[in-house]
Amino acid sequence: MQDIIIGSDHRGFELKSQIKDYLRLNKFFFIDVGCSGTVSVDYPVIAKEVVETVAGSKHMGGILICGSGIGVSIAANRYKGIRAALCHTIEQARSAREHTDCNVLCIGADGADIENVKKIVSVFLKTKFSGDEKYKKRIAMLDN
Repeated sequence: MQDIIIGSDHRGFELKSQIKDYLRLNKFFFIDVGCSGTVSVDYPVIAKEVVETVAGSKHMGGILICGSGIGVSIAANRYKGIRAALCHTIEQARSAREHTDCNVLCIGADGADIENVKKIVSVFLKTKFSGDEKYKKRIAMLDN
């Protein structure tokens, strides 16, 4: 994945800031589409900003953060061409990319360990889709 579109609601703002520091340190290019602080915002609005940009490009991936990760995951998966995965482990992030060619990583901020989150983000961004025909067939079923 080349470019990353990142967004969070107010509950995910602090974790998003830490992820952005990690991305900068590791020379990943990203665009932050909001929010800009801890004042309450609606996660569906932020999710829409991320996924509309990701859906328009085959070279971009997204990262969405809210308190639980569930809300942004539900919101993101409503859009055609988006395969968003809520990942709590490195193995889930790897599988999300290898098996379903996920293009949006969703993270829950509440109680998140930043060191684990950095590893999840790294694996998600560096892992490639396997290209296996059985996975391509399943992905095509989702996009109908």
